[in-house]
Amino acid sequence: MLFIGIFAIEFAAGYYVSHVIGFLHSDAISRVANAFYVLYSRDPHLGAIGFIWNPLPSFLELFFLLFYPLYPPLASSALAGILLTSLFAGATAVLLFRTGRKFDMSVAMSLTIALLYGLNPFMFLFGANGLSDVPYMFFLILAITRFCVWIRFRAIGSLVVAAFALAFAFWTRYEAVPFGFSFAASIFIVVYLMQRDKEYSWKEKWHKSEATSVLVLLPIVFSSALWLFFNYSIMGNPFYFLNSEYSNDAAALVLKNDEQFQRIFRTPWTILQFVFEKTFWYSVPLLGVLIVRTITGRLRDWDTAVLLLLFCAVPGLQYLLLLRQTSFGWFRYFMYVFPVVVAWIPYEMNRVGLRLRRTSFAILAGSLVVSAVMLGYAMTNPNIAPDENNYLTIKTTNEHYQRQLVERDLARWIEVSIDGTVLTDSASAFTILVNSREPRKYLITSDYDFRDAVLRPLDYAIDYILIPKPLNNVQSTINMQYPDLYEKGAEWVELEREFGGLWKLYRIQREK
Repeated sequence: MLFIGIFAIEFAAGYYVSHVIGFLHSDAISRVANAFYVLYSRDPHLGAIGFIWNPLPSFLELFFLLFYPLYPPLASSALAGILLTSLFAGATAVLLFRTGRKFDMSVAMSLTIALLYGLNPFMFLFGANGLSDVPYMFFLILAITRFCVWIRFRAIGSLVVAAFALAFAFWTRYEAVPFGFSFAASIFIVVYLMQRDKEYSWKEKWHKSEATSVLVLLPIVFSSALWLFFNYSIMGNPFYFLNSEYSNDAAALVLKNDEQFQRIFRTPWTILQFVFEKTFWYSVPLLGVLIVRTITGRLRDWDTAVLLLLFCAVPGLQYLLLLRQTSFGWFRYFMYVFPVVVAWIPYEMNRVGLRLRRTSFAILAGSLVVSAVMLGYAMTNPNIAPDENNYLTIKTTNEHYQRQLVERDLARWIEVSIDGTVLTDSASAFTILVNSREPRKYLITSDYDFRDAVLRPLDYAIDYILIPKPLNNVQSTINMQYPDLYEKGAEWVELEREFGGLWKLYRIQREK
């Protein structure tokens, strides 16, 4: 019932925003589009899922999109993504509840923690918006809770689950990589400093920690190597996801001309200050755990270091990326510290004696309530969480919503008015493509002959070229190849139509 309840309200909220109102986060619809190309593009193939973002969310959305011919909003309103995140939100609540029971928390306590996490306004939003964060946090929570089971009960089987959960987290988001390092360091702390096995020598403990590290880290290391291999064998560059024209590094080039970010990038200290300020909003549960450890006399125990290592993994990654000026530092990039601490709470409660059990739970539950208030406020403040605030200003100041309206109208117009092949870059045209009932009309980035068609459109039976207005946040290989085409046109094309000052459709003049 917990699963059904969380799933139902998450999906209802997501359905209302994405399908009734018609606003979608661009990353969410882009991930659905990647799955859409695998099944319904001119060249259907699994490689069309893309090699920039981790592919697991789009891969799972494939199963929902099998029913696209029966219900097109699965793609056009990204309901496939909403279904996925709603399911994982419900699964996360059940996971937290069952972990609480595993660590001898009462039904009421376990249910309280699960609900305070699942109904936190910020976490709830991500369960309803189709992004990859909730699936990622499910795998992260699964890895940490199973790791805690091993720490407490030395259950080796739980490490196998943690290992594969960490690998699945990598296939969902790259932030799993710093957690791999945190897990490795934590294993050594547990084996050397926490497990008081007097019969083991230091050398034997080294072998034990080495074997445990192999068990936990092998799946994520293998997954990383496999991802590099796929990028190399299919795209010709093992680091295509990292340094191609569609990568995050390429998108982050605009930050070099952004005065606000350049002030942040000024010194390592200003970057550290920025990371601390962003992380602070998610840190109240950590403070609650540290208070509980203080009043129970366990603050100096070595598992405190384990918790801090796991907590600092993503802020540490963001600090390094900001030093390289390759992160946008969005508010949600720092939120993964929150599920880390929530996943730790059942273990923490298991370590508390009966005398202080209720007091400790009151402190921890109170910290989650305070977090709900703080993060709820953050969503209302565009200076703190501008991306999330867009959901509260959809029909007033949300420029992404206005752009999506233009692109939906564009897709309908081409569908009824154009008969021919349209060349466009799916990195920027994904909203148009999933809203088209004739997606095979478009020759897109994942098609085998896309790059050759961009270079020689006349030789590839291209009738039209659809390009976006060159903006800082718009990526398009066609714009890069023809930088003046949008503004000035060319001798070999004729302007067919402009859409909202954001897109232009050119008809190719073959006689020229």
